[in-house]
Amino acid sequence: MELRHLRYLVAVADFGGVNAAAARMRVAQPAISRQIKDLEAELGFALLERAGRGVVVTDAGRVFVEAARDILARVAQAAESAGKIAAGTAGTVRVGLLESASWSGLVPKTFFQFSRTHPKIRLDVVPMSSVDQIEAVLNGRLDAGFVYRQDNLDPQKLVVRPLRTDDIVFAASTELDFGHEGPLSLEDIDGLPIIGFPRRAAPAYYDRLRAALMGIGFDAEITQEAENETTMLSLVSAGVGCAFINSAAMNRPPRHVQFRKVVGLSLPIEFVFVTRNPPGSMARLLDESIVLVK
Repeated sequence: MELRHLRYLVAVADFGGVNAAAARMRVAQPAISRQIKDLEAELGFALLERAGRGVVVTDAGRVFVEAARDILARVAQAAESAGKIAAGTAGTVRVGLLESASWSGLVPKTFFQFSRTHPKIRLDVVPMSSVDQIEAVLNGRLDAGFVYRQDNLDPQKLVVRPLRTDDIVFAASTELDFGHEGPLSLEDIDGLPIIGFPRRAAPAYYDRLRAALMGIGFDAEITQEAENETTMLSLVSAGVGCAFINSAAMNRPPRHVQFRKVVGLSLPIEFVFVTRNPPGSMARLLDESIVLVK
């Protein structure tokens, strides 16, 4: 059964006969008759019956015609909706982000540009860790993500657009007086309680941070863990402890938190935009907005 069978049958019902349907659809009358006979043979019952020199729709045929109308309407609607998405005039783009890395700069500028260029496309923004975002893009739950490079970022399955490189800074309560301005030494931070995060949240970053701290001789005393940097900074602000934080957080410093560099400590972190390979049409439109504002 094909759509043309349904279209021919509905036309016969609408225009009152095979000849009239053939004229309206600009198709030869024998072709319509043959297609409907094929449809009847497939269904196993008559759709049309002779009435004088013409044909009428049978009782079973009337039920089938109404169903056929609904099918054709749904197909037309699907084609229209898909066409709008393909043209970039409708649809939804599902994109993940890291809150602490997206408070200013490229990410909000990209969203503004995208909304201005594609006002009828909805942006469904989902806060999520880098590791979870990458997994969600791979399995199709997200169209794209703004992430830091992680171990599960597969270059064969993902398209990666580098955006910037951030670094690491030391966050402490403003109540903590180090006695001087500028970078902190190992002696300044030695023995301070540290708020960390569980390795499962970002294994690659966790291991690199641990190695960098060992490289300057700092043995971190983890007194509390938090799942993300937003929570870590809240605890720092409350004076619970200190934390090693992505420098992107300095774009929106919490109250009662000071950020300081640590002598000899550097941990470049690559911030990237990821989509599936090949990217979907919605992800391509978002990527175009990145190019415009970058």
